[in-house]
Amino acid sequence: MLPSDYNDGLVNDFTVITQPTLTYRLNFDGKPSYGKLNGIEAVKQAIWLILHTERFEYSIFSWNYGIELKKLLGEQKTPFIQAKIKKAIEDALLTDDRILEVNSFEFKQTNKALVVSFKVNTTQGEILSEYTFEGSAV
Repeated sequence: MLPSDYNDGLVNDFTVITQPTLTYRLNFDGKPSYGKLNGIEAVKQAIWLILHTERFEYSIFSWNYGIELKKLLGEQKTPFIQAKIKKAIEDALLTDDRILEVNSFEFKQTNKALVVSFKVNTTQGEILSEYTFEGSAV
């Protein structure tokens, strides 16, 4: 039987302060990066960076950061691969403590890519996001 009442004499003499999500703005269109982002815009940038960084590929990042899709390169676009991509996206994004849930996945097949649309529920609000998986065979 596990104890349900802890009488250890410890006193709650601290308050939990939520840290801002302030981060540097990154531009990927060739223009210089400037300024900072906070709130939902910072989470959007974090989602983009997580989904475009292969896990275990770069030693600068923690092994908990990024997405594992390299092993799916060259696979046929089947419902099985769609399920694997869905699981990889969920696993990658849920490591960020600002992200609460990833749901409402929709897959659309184009000529050479598989476009995945999904909703991300965060502590800052809901974000509609999209990821293009170009590594599968026709």
